[in-house]
Amino acid sequence: MEEIYWNRFAKTGKITDYLTYRGITICSQVMGRYEGDISSESDYIDWDGAVSSAGRGI
Repeated sequence: MEEIYWNRFAKTGKITDYLTYRGITICSQVMGRYEGDISSESDYIDWDGAVSSAGRGI
């Protein structure tokens, strides 16, 4: 399905077609996350790790 939207964007070059394609891609990743697909987790990396690096103090 994503290929259909990508081909539409490739043909027209319209930003709205690209955003539709990205929306479909993001939606399928979210759906995969709710269905237990671990490969969909890669977009939500905690770059600070378990401990926040915001130790600036007052």
